[in-house]
Amino acid sequence: MQAPIFIDELELTEPITDILLPERADGSAYNGVHLLVKLQHVPVGYVFLRSDNLHSAAIARRVWEQLSVEINAHYARAGRPAIDGLSADGLIAAALEDESTDGPQVSVVVCTRNRPESVLVTLRSLLAMHYQPFEIVLVDNAPSSDATKDAVLAAYGADPRIRYVREQRPGLSCARNRGLLEASADIVAFTDDDVTVDPWWLDGIVRGFRAAPDTACVTGMIATAQLENAEQLYFHLREEWGTVCARRIFDLTENRDDSALYPYSGGVFGAGANFAVSRVVLKEIGGFNEALGAGTLTGGGEDLEMFMRIILSGNRIVYEPAAIVSHYHRTDLTELTRQMRAYGTGNTAALFALVLRLPRARRELPLRIVHGILRIFTLNDRVKDNPTLPQGLMHREVQGLLIGPWLYLKSRRRIPA
Repeated sequence: MQAPIFIDELELTEPITDILLPERADGSAYNGVHLLVKLQHVPVGYVFLRSDNLHSAAIARRVWEQLSVEINAHYARAGRPAIDGLSADGLIAAALEDESTDGPQVSVVVCTRNRPESVLVTLRSLLAMHYQPFEIVLVDNAPSSDATKDAVLAAYGADPRIRYVREQRPGLSCARNRGLLEASADIVAFTDDDVTVDPWWLDGIVRGFRAAPDTACVTGMIATAQLENAEQLYFHLREEWGTVCARRIFDLTENRDDSALYPYSGGVFGAGANFAVSRVVLKEIGGFNEALGAGTLTGGGEDLEMFMRIILSGNRIVYEPAAIVSHYHRTDLTELTRQMRAYGTGNTAALFALVLRLPRARRELPLRIVHGILRIFTLNDRVKDNPTLPQGLMHREVQGLLIGPWLYLKSRRRIPA
């Protein structure tokens, strides 16, 4: 794959139409289309389309060639007979199941810092959601000015669903803990200020909580919003946040991942840009670790540590692909380099935090560290043979992995007693 690549979606309950590629500012052409295929708002899979063959009939053929098994699996789960093909005029016109119209109140927490333009885009997508009822708690984390507050009040000051809160203690975990404190609902969903949410995002979150008993946390798909340059493509291929289109359930009994590192493989559960928790359960096991996360020396890891603690406490996590947000990856190499280092420091800092906190982790983790190191290097296989992508980022991530525990100890000392 080579950037730029156009991002698009196809909903199979609607007619398939031609894809018209927009003109790029620099005059260059897109090298293809990364198409997320959905059936009644639920992801079926991805299809890559060549930019010279984007007519509706060709799209229908390509989708059927690659995703026919997955499409009929959705039909089988809904108790419908299998179909034998797609047509551009909307062969899949009927919904598979009734749309749910009832659900509990959900609190959505968005943490931001000095990104007024970006957070307005996120808020706009949140306010356009299908789900009702919900509230939005916008936590402005140690801002350097009132720019975010002024922008939000100017755009949405009259909307009773949005509540602006300023948290002066720096750090994403501090902001998330403040959001938990301010939220009124038991289901508290978290997202970031560099995403847009799917109109059916909260429907997917609630669907996840209903998928299995004792579910304390639901994570969702983090799709790629943009592939305009090599830096964004590197992150897209390296993380593969949005590739899993099947629901997964995680616990300590019959629903275990096959990784030898499990359950100390926090990334398998999801990521901090898209998850929801039961506030009751989180109160029982403790909030977010304020020595971890963006804005601290560790640079990240607060989401991974929280996911692992939820599982280790005997609760359940559900990954629900129908809960979709789209993430705008870093476009600048310097920012991407800093981010990959923070992924390394946050990963091992989160594991070290568990070792210090839980006797079970002290017993189990040392035997699994080797598997974790090997897994890091296998992830690099997705990007190492593509000469169009930036090089050397793996070394920065490994450097971060090595110093993560030390940074965690320093970060802990900075927390007021």
